[in-house]
Amino acid sequence: MQLQEVISMVRWINEGDPRVPFNDSSVEQWHHALRSVDAAVAKQAVLEHVKINEGIPVSPAAISKRAGYIKTAREAGQRAIEPPRNRVAHPLSWRSRNPEEWDRLFEAGREQRRAELLGREAA
Repeated sequence: MQLQEVISMVRWINEGDPRVPFNDSSVEQWHHALRSVDAAVAKQAVLEHVKINEGIPVSPAAISKRAGYIKTAREAGQRAIEPPRNRVAHPLSWRSRNPEEWDRLFEAGREQRRAELLGREAA
C-alpha cells in the first residue's frame, strides 16, 4: 500500500474503533506492516478481523498476517480454476518408452512365477 492509502485506512479504522490511534507514529507502523499488501485485501482483512474478534482492537501485525492468508487463499482459488501449465497432451507410459526393457522384465516375471509354481508341485 502507498502511504496515502495507509493514511486513509488508519483514519477509517480510527473512525470505527477509537482505540486505534491516528497519528504519525501509528501511520508509520501501519505503513511498514502493510507496505506489500494490496489496499482491497487490507480492507477485507480489517473487516474480517472486526467481525471475528469483536473486543480486540485492530493491529498492524494482525492485519498484515490476515491479509497474507487472504492473498494466499485468493491465489489458490485462482490456481484451482486454471488448467495446469506444461501439461503433456498424451504422455507416454513407461512401457511405451521402454518396450525392450518391458518385454525383458515381463519374461523374467513369467519365468519366476513358472519356477514358483513348479516348486509347489514338487513339494
